[in-house]
Amino acid sequence: MSAATDLDATVQRHRVIVLGAGMSGICSGIRLRQKGIDDFVILEKAASVGGTWRENTYPGIACDVPSHVYSFSFALNPDWSHAYSGGAEIRDYCERCAREYGLGPHLRFGEEVESVTFERGRWHVRTASGGRYEADVVVSGLGGLHLPNRAQIDGLDAFEGERFHTAEWNHAHDLKGRRVAMIGTGASAAQVLPEIAPDVEHVTVFQRSAAWVFPRMAREIPEARREVFRRSPWRMKLHRWFTWLLMDALGVTSLRRGSWFNERMKRIGLKHLETSVHDPETRAKLTPDYTAGCKRRCISDDYLETFNRENVALITDGIASVEASGVRDANGTLHEVDTIIEATGFRPFDITDYVEIVGREGRKLRDVWADRVETFRTMMIPGFPNFFLLLGPNSATGHTSALIMIESQVDYMIQCLEWMERDGIAQLDPDPDVVKTYNERLQRDMAPMVFSGGCNSWYTDDDDVNFTLWPYSAMRFLWEQARPRPAEFVQVRAADGTQR
Repeated sequence: MSAATDLDATVQRHRVIVLGAGMSGICSGIRLRQKGIDDFVILEKAASVGGTWRENTYPGIACDVPSHVYSFSFALNPDWSHAYSGGAEIRDYCERCAREYGLGPHLRFGEEVESVTFERGRWHVRTASGGRYEADVVVSGLGGLHLPNRAQIDGLDAFEGERFHTAEWNHAHDLKGRRVAMIGTGASAAQVLPEIAPDVEHVTVFQRSAAWVFPRMAREIPEARREVFRRSPWRMKLHRWFTWLLMDALGVTSLRRGSWFNERMKRIGLKHLETSVHDPETRAKLTPDYTAGCKRRCISDDYLETFNRENVALITDGIASVEASGVRDANGTLHEVDTIIEATGFRPFDITDYVEIVGREGRKLRDVWADRVETFRTMMIPGFPNFFLLLGPNSATGHTSALIMIESQVDYMIQCLEWMERDGIAQLDPDPDVVKTYNERLQRDMAPMVFSGGCNSWYTDDDDVNFTLWPYSAMRFLWEQARPRPAEFVQVRAADGTQR
């Protein structure tokens, strides 16, 4: 056997390759199996499933969507212990779904994807371990928020204490009796601060802009209700759909600028702040100066109350630099600390920073997205045929469960596969003109929404173009992605390679 032939034999060929074994990858694998499509693998860099719920283990981590809505519609869980599940319980749910739906033979752990390249009509995937794969279709379940957004502060590397990001929590570092600086006041900070404040000697929170914080009304789910859901699954389904539809209807209307519901949401947030924080000066610092919903909302019952503690300080003057012994604010005051926690979130749609994705004619997705991040129907890109992004640009809602969107996208992808098989289509590539019209419509309809309001949110780029959120209801998302429309694609026939 020649060297070339021997090398070629190491390539694993499949109909579909799924990247990542988080919620998106798990959903993809389960639905593919349910549709009788078994020729697929799921490539996962770690040694277990779970994605963000495996990676993030900071104190207090939980979902800010009700548990029964943050569940797959085909795998409802009667045993959720809390109205808003903690990270460990969600990870257990991921592992149980993967196990019970038979994904084991399809999972390839320890396979960190480095490149995905379209050549000779197929996708070629290479991993850091040297793995080589080929497939007709690639489904990215890597998500839109993966790499930590590091704090960019002068002197940060000079700090002599312990420093880590919330997404890379150092559990070996005991915070009891420590003097801590927390940089950031977003969603992760709202969960971490109440958990660590009782144990540390002192925590100084550095806030760039105040967050809108709304009551979570968190509560344990009583065993009696769980038993009802076990005995009567239809009641659990009814509860899930009622909760989701209510969230969808009220959520999308509350995010419309100037609407009665948005004003109502503002009043709820301000009332929550007033009843939670005793000191008027601190309360003023925690009062947002932008429209409610323009940035990601925080859902917490105890975050604001934590600022009443004597060992918690709020600094809003900005950070001038970090020094060996602490953080110096813009007024010149040095806040001596021995631990810095970066609660600074993630870089949105950073997939091109850690995976080289190359489409037709050598076009790199990094270059395609250099000026503007856009997709077709939130999951496909012209020039990248048979490539599907789950939770891609403009697929988040800001008011309901990401799993609703994931399931819709996965079903759309599978319908494309079935259509290709049925009609002998080798490649589906979105028509660039259709994509242009689609994104113009999205941005036009984004304008009346609060999250297109110039508040310097991570939802938008430097031109205030919102490439993250969906400007409509989740129900409309399901309707628009209900089925692929042939007129929206350039199709390459399998038999002779002709386009139409």
